[in-house]
Amino acid sequence: MVKKSRILRRKFYKAFGPPTFPLFMVAGGWILKNLGPPFPFIKFARPDRLTYHLPPAKSTAYLRFYQNIINRGLGREWGPHAATLAVTAQCNARCIHCSAYRRSAAHTLNTEEWCRTIDQCAQLGMTDLIITGGEPLLRPDLDVIIRQIVKNDCVADLFTNGSLLTRENLEMLRRAGCHTIFVSLDSPYAEEHDTLRGVDGLFDAAIQGIQRAVDMGMAVGISTYMGKEAVRKGYQHRYIELCKELGVRELTIFDLVPTGKLLKNDEILLTDDEREKVREIHEGQWKDRKGPRVCYMAHVNDPHIMGCFGVKWQIHITHNGYVTPCDFCPLHFGNVREEPLRDIWQRMKIHPEYDRKTMTCRMQDPDFRRKYIHNIPDDAELPYPIELVDPVFRELDMKDRAQAEGIA
Repeated sequence: MVKKSRILRRKFYKAFGPPTFPLFMVAGGWILKNLGPPFPFIKFARPDRLTYHLPPAKSTAYLRFYQNIINRGLGREWGPHAATLAVTAQCNARCIHCSAYRRSAAHTLNTEEWCRTIDQCAQLGMTDLIITGGEPLLRPDLDVIIRQIVKNDCVADLFTNGSLLTRENLEMLRRAGCHTIFVSLDSPYAEEHDTLRGVDGLFDAAIQGIQRAVDMGMAVGISTYMGKEAVRKGYQHRYIELCKELGVRELTIFDLVPTGKLLKNDEILLTDDEREKVREIHEGQWKDRKGPRVCYMAHVNDPHIMGCFGVKWQIHITHNGYVTPCDFCPLHFGNVREEPLRDIWQRMKIHPEYDRKTMTCRMQDPDFRRKYIHNIPDDAELPYPIELVDPVFRELDMKDRAQAEGIA
């Protein structure tokens, strides 16, 4: 019944366009904020948090998130919900699919610059600041960055390859106020994971790190992606079993997106039928009160839920300050070293491509990829300025700049 209802909704949206007012998010947010656990269909990653991708229900951050949903639905001033912060380009893995490929390792933001950027994220109304890399635990001032996030009443989450989750580092993360640790696994099987990550023993190190964090009572999620071969082998079911074995409360699944080293490999995109096989476990796990909760991002990207995250819900800031629509998108709108984040954000939200809700993730949309991604030069450093692949936007931007300077 759920599947048939969703298919009918998608057909309706394809014919008449996706909804602009996030009714699902407003209704769900109200129930969680005011009523919570008494409703049996609400499945928590833990008692105070519907999912590790939203703030705790009774927190200041959640109230700000809920108000932001209302504001955008009513046409008031609003900002993105989250930002992923790539605090370092350093990494101790050599991933075959590395999404940070062709990005210079130079000019990393220093501690003061990151703290100032975090302040600006909070001023825009963001509630979840997600720390990524490279490998963020290679950054010596990581605790300072996390404390600055917490100081701004935001939730600090961490994505890591798990190799450095020693007891000492876990204690540091807990003291600083890190809310959730997401450990990335490319395969539920050790040999395949280590091959994909280019480091022998990395799978076992990650599993040990997860076990330490769970034993310390910390919130831990496993993050992975599904490519065509993984779907064919049914890896999604093995990941659920692995979560149960380790005591992990939430599993996050992305589609394998053509980005980084795979930027123009469109053939890896999943078909609708392949996505449906993974979507079934997202919906099915809601019936399992013991968990883990499953968050399949292709399902969340449905138009009746959130649509594409890029700009509307989330932005990404690279280690050297470039602001992109998401961590998968290799196009930037400016640099926080050169202008305030609010100015960059305003330019992003009025861009003709991002000033609308879409049916799915843009980086998986053939039309978006043909117009933008395939026009990025093969030898260009990433992220690439969007105006160089978008003449329409370049013309609008030049006109706006001229008017601001009193030229026109």
